[in-house]
Amino acid sequence: MRHTLVALFVVSLAGCSMSPPKPPAVQGEYRPVNRAITNQQTAKTKIFDYRFEGDIVDALPALREAHPSLIVLPPEGMASPVTVKINLHGTTLEKALRAIGEQGGGNADVVWNPANKDGGDQAFIRFSRTINNRGIQ
Repeated sequence: MRHTLVALFVVSLAGCSMSPPKPPAVQGEYRPVNRAITNQQTAKTKIFDYRFEGDIVDALPALREAHPSLIVLPPEGMASPVTVKINLHGTTLEKALRAIGEQGGGNADVVWNPANKDGGDQAFIRFSRTINNRGIQ
């Protein structure tokens, strides 16, 4: 009887040691596939294609056509011609704005204010040269 109990105990321990490991914990945003996506989530993760070739000032209004929630503000500083050429497939708003800014080089930057509860994304072009009362800087 004692040998039987010891044998059962040993077998039960061996069975526990051969059980599969626990599944990994879920990381990042979790949303069941059967739950509808809200407008806020859609705007945050919208994927689109964006093609543009021309002056950097016109790049943001063209981007607004692909991403309607973008609010384009007037450029800041003294505008200078900067030609950009962008061809992005399956991109996000942040990546598209970054691509425009990278092609602006040292002449122009893209300034972006991500969407919040008060409104949509806002973006504008900031040129490095400005006009003040003493002339051009």
